[in-house]
Amino acid sequence: MSIITEIAKNYLIKIPAIKSIARRQHVTGVNQSDQGVREIVDLYLKHTDVAGKEVIELGPGHTWGVASLIKQAGAASVSIIDIEKYIPDSVLKEHDYLNYTIYSGGQMPFESEKFDRVFSYTVYEHLRHPETTIRETYRILRKGGVAVHMIDLGDHRYYGIDPAKHFDCLRYSRKTWDLMSRNRSVYVNRVQRSEWRKLHEEAGFTVVKEEPLIQEYTRTLFENGGLNYLSRLKPEDRFVCNLMIVVRK
Repeated sequence: MSIITEIAKNYLIKIPAIKSIARRQHVTGVNQSDQGVREIVDLYLKHTDVAGKEVIELGPGHTWGVASLIKQAGAASVSIIDIEKYIPDSVLKEHDYLNYTIYSGGQMPFESEKFDRVFSYTVYEHLRHPETTIRETYRILRKGGVAVHMIDLGDHRYYGIDPAKHFDCLRYSRKTWDLMSRNRSVYVNRVQRSEWRKLHEEAGFTVVKEEPLIQEYTRTLFENGGLNYLSRLKPEDRFVCNLMIVVRK
């Protein structure tokens, strides 16, 4: 796809009628896959407990089942927050323990030190202002509270299409990339492993653990002389397609 085509798509999506159609067709999260939901919750519970804790999940999309399992695991309360309303009223009525909040993406409408745990799964890569969200998670966490985030660092345009373009978004300047994608659901902020660590530490967090997943196919292409644009990255950031980060306040 050409840069001009991508820029055109980015601006067309701002037209109300097109935006409305795209919103109805957009599916985010694992859409209630039983296996996917269980794997996400198991990931969280591998790194922290939730029994008796006040828990909030960021950006669950359509996947309210994660919050449901967290409640079943003994959480005192479960809140979910998103920038769009994906969960229908019928589900919220049936699962009235879910505290569902829609907000603008800036300051979260919660008092400081309200929660013990903050979770997110493939959400942080879509943040337009990641430093703001990280500062907010620090503010709403109680002292000693833990946050667990799984972050997908790949180019979301090419999943299942071309593995050689897993990090294609990094080929462009920030200005060009924003022109191509900032208004679209395929937008990723391109923040890398070392930058996520730095942003959390600057907000006041202690990084407890990082688990990077390496895209070996990309590594092979790079070592054989391809994908030269990745040479601009720090060695620890190259080929990291997913990052699990655990932080404590």
